[in-house]
Amino acid sequence: MKKRHSRKLLQVSLGICALVPIFSGLLGMAGNNNPIYSDLEKPVGLLLDSNLRFLNGLSVGIGVCTLSIIGDIKHRSAELRIICFVIFLGAIGRLLSAANYGFAPFPYNIFPFLEAALPPLFVFWQSKVAASAT
Repeated sequence: MKKRHSRKLLQVSLGICALVPIFSGLLGMAGNNNPIYSDLEKPVGLLLDSNLRFLNGLSVGIGVCTLSIIGDIKHRSAELRIICFVIFLGAIGRLLSAANYGFAPFPYNIFPFLEAALPPLFVFWQSKVAASAT
């Protein structure tokens, strides 16, 4: 029963985490008119707006890809590792931004740490679930 409980808990955790980039990405695809940026001076420019919307579209895609592997998480090690690697690289980008400009305001300042810590944790957890399935 413990093996099944661990797998279900992993699936629920991944599902919750997958919803974050889906919802924030959809919101971010609104571009500079996004409510997240309502208190900030609006950046201008076609290139910045285009990149912002594209990268938010990638966030939606990452969330959808994560949701697509949850049902068979025991056998989807490669896919989860790729998704987690991409998120980890994003965390490095946020940390580079923080090094250059400082951390974003709360709660956005905790994202780089979650994005750096959770992917390795999920990869490790999934490897234990996969090993217990054999």
